Amino acid sequence: MIEPRRGWWAAQARLDRETDPRRRQVLQVLVDHLKAEATVDFDLLLSTLAPDPQYKFWVEGSGFGAGPRGLDAVVAHYQNLYRENRHVCEWDIQRIVVDDDCIVTEGPFIQLYPGWVLKTRGVDVDDDSAVYAVSNQLAIFWPFDKDAKLIGEDSYTDGSMFSAGKIRKLAPEEVPELYYVNG
Repeated sequence: MIEPRRGWWAAQARLDRETDPRRRQVLQVLVDHLKAEATVDFDLLLSTLAPDPQYKFWVEGSGFGAGPRGLDAVVAHYQNLYRENRHVCEWDIQRIVVDDDCIVTEGPFIQLYPGWVLKTRGVDVDDDSAVYAVSNQLAIFWPFDKDAKLIGEDSYTDGSMFSAGKIRKLAPEEVPELYYVNG
């Protein structure tokens, strides 16, 4: 079963071990951000962002460096994530590196996609109404401003998101209830 809280739990465990005040501050913002994504808490998510966030996705097939720029574009990005029902993810963060102005997280990442959305991405699926798990290795650099707000995300994956072997159709009982909750 997909466990959407896994990412924020890992960040919380790292926060619990940190003693430096600035690093605790940025880790708390990361915990809040990951928790907001996992619980569909849009207000909490927005509270973690700087006024002009810059997202860059370094993913094969989606334009290296592409991503939403500016608060309006980032808000639209998350709204589209919810509209397309791609907001349920499990991130087994296995490594967290923290300094005063950036956190790096890395580990296996699973994101749920409706079949119809995968088709719009050029993926050949056998059932538009089914839910699919897309698995990748993911690393994100999370830069922070002086107020400990996220000024962006630089995301890197292990090649094309939708390559063979990374997509699995889920049985209905494998789909968590959160999948049916939109922000």
